[in-house]
This record gives sequence, structure tokens and C-alpha cells, in this order.
Amino acid sequence: MFAREESPGSTIIMIGPSPTEFGGMASVVQQMLALDFGDKYHVEAFPVTISPGAWESPFGRVARHLHHLRRLQEAVRRTSAPIVHIHTCSGFSFFRSVVDMVIARRMGCRVVLHVHGAAFDEFHTGAGPLQRRLIAWSLSRADRVVALSETWRGKLREMAPAAQLVVIENAVAIPPAVPLRSHDGPCRFLLLARMDEWKGIDDLLAACADLHAAGVVPELVLAGPPGTAGDATVIAHKIGACNLEKVVRYVGPVRGEEKASLLRRADVYVQPSHNEGMPISLLEALSYGLPVVATRVGAVAEVITAGVEGVLVPPRRPDLLAITMRDLAGDPARRETMSRAARLCASTRFGLGRLRDDLVSLYDGLCASPSRDGTSLSKVQLRAYGKWAGVR
Repeated sequence: MFAREESPGSTIIMIGPSPTEFGGMASVVQQMLALDFGDKYHVEAFPVTISPGAWESPFGRVARHLHHLRRLQEAVRRTSAPIVHIHTCSGFSFFRSVVDMVIARRMGCRVVLHVHGAAFDEFHTGAGPLQRRLIAWSLSRADRVVALSETWRGKLREMAPAAQLVVIENAVAIPPAVPLRSHDGPCRFLLLARMDEWKGIDDLLAACADLHAAGVVPELVLAGPPGTAGDATVIAHKIGACNLEKVVRYVGPVRGEEKASLLRRADVYVQPSHNEGMPISLLEALSYGLPVVATRVGAVAEVITAGVEGVLVPPRRPDLLAITMRDLAGDPARRETMSRAARLCASTRFGLGRLRDDLVSLYDGLCASPSRDGTSLSKVQLRAYGKWAGVR
């Protein structure tokens, strides 16, 4: 073990996706890097290596991961970082994070595992016995495990009863002013998400088709990178198959002012996901005063109080989604009331100042507490990791 002196002004090494990438986890990393910790902490990004391409051989994949680990060791030595904050999710991303944790712990660092995976519980359930043991061991050996909500804390507790769990909810920048959502024209719906099947893209198109067939003419904008539900060509074909070309647009990935413009123009944010963590896009919608129609999955019900900031529906029920969208589309006064509540919820609970305070409390507590002992992988755990590394 390497001895390490911990003091104010320490560097926090943050491992996760590049903040220039699309996605909720990348957005959280970007936010944390931009927070002002004064002279107490400095957060330094350590982007994870790129995903393997079809051209990459097994030897190349191993070499890439070894290079990543060598870079991590060099970064810890260079910065004398007392804390390594690892953002992780499901599948191979998690097992790679386990090795990062072991390296950081052996160099004397405290380690935070920040679990983001919307389907982390399904990942755990679908894993084999060895993988579940490795998941439990990993969560238990981290100095702290960050859960996104009380719901997720409960799920992680079931997987690893000995884990040191703390809840830190996601946060967003709060815009200074937003428009009211009470005009009498066609209701404008918006979804910001990767076009993945689990985001409920097909359910949303089916709901819009039901509305259109019933004589309701909503406008819907889909914005986000291509995913498992399709790219621009496939999404356009699905829109055409539902006869929605005049009311539904897919605009692709957006960020910055382009995304802000969509949020200002929309009347209702709709998120029909099949599972979720605590989606950043949902919090962004609230910050812009958008009423929300969302599915009751993940931490969504801890963010949205049904009937206050929005309406919650069961997942995979496009029929109920259509009814709820129709009701809000036809009730501008209700949208305005929900808009005010959404804005209040975001500003009082999900601002970046609260996130900064939560992180300072987390880091202060880690620096003041003794490191947990015994971070080494057994042969059984190494075999479990190797199995995943070889097939992903």
C-alpha cells in the first residue's frame, strides 16, 4: 500500500465517460467537473477508454484495458489524489470499474462507486452466481456507494447488505426564466433520450398514433442519438408507418442552445421508459417548468408527485399513455399549474448548489474516516471478472 497524506485542496480523480459524450452519466460527470469547490477540492476527469470496435482483437482489448490501468496509476501518483470517484453502470462497465477500484484502493485511495445503471437491478438478477458474488463484494468493499435515490438504495442494499450506501440525487442547472405552458394551440410534446427500445420510443409512437386516429393533433419532437430503436432512417420509417409525418419529428442529438430551445418551446415533457435511474433529461424538463408525463419506473416516482408536477402511468401501456397525453393536451390551465410546480421542484431540490454540498459532505466524510481493509480479488472473483471480460 502507498501512504497518502490527505489535506484540503486535494484532487479528486473522477473516472467515467468523457463529458463530451451524450448520455445521462456523461452529463453528471460534466456537471461535477464544472462545480466550484473553492480551494478545498479539485476534480480531475479521467475518461474511460473507448468501447471496443469490431476491428479489435481480444489481445487488443486486453492491451487497451492494461493501458487504462497504467494511466490510472500514473494519475494517482501525479496528483496524490486521496479519493477516486468512479461512475459505473451495468454489464462490463461495472466489472471494469471493479478493477479500477482495486487498483485505486491498493494505492491508498478511498473509492466512491457511483451507480447509474437504469437496469442495474436487471443486470444483477440476470448475472450468474459468481457474478452476483462479485457484485456484492465490490459494492461492499467500496468506501462509499452512491445511489441515485432511496428506491435505488434499497435495491443496492438487497444486493450487498454490507455496502456503505449514500443517496446523492442528480441535479441540473436552473435557467433564470422560462415561459408559461398555457397557450391554446396544439400541445407540443418533447422527449430527450437516446433512441433505445427501453426508452419506450415505440410505445410513444403508438400512443401518438392513437391520439391522431381520435382526432387529437399533438406535436412531438424526439431528440437524442440513435439507439436500439433505430437511427434517423429507421425512426423516420416508424413515424411514416404510423402516419405521423406531419406531427412527429426526429431531430437527432442536441446539446447546448439547440436543446434549450426545444425545452423552451415544448408544453409537456413525455418519458415512457421501461426502466430508469434518475434521468437528467427529466430534471432538465422540470427546471424549464415542463409538466411531465412519465412511467412509474426507477426513481421517477421519487421525483414526480403524481398530479402535482405531472402524471405517472405504468410502463409498456401506450393506451394509458395516449389517454394521459390527450387529457393534458386539452387542459392548458392544468399545464400551467403543473408548470409552476415543476419549476419549484427543480429549483428547491435539484439545483447544482445542492449537488456541490452533497459531494463536499461525501468527500469530507471519506477523508476523515479510516480506509476499509481487505481489497483484493479472490481467484473465484477473478474468474468471474475474466469471464465477463472475455465475452464483452
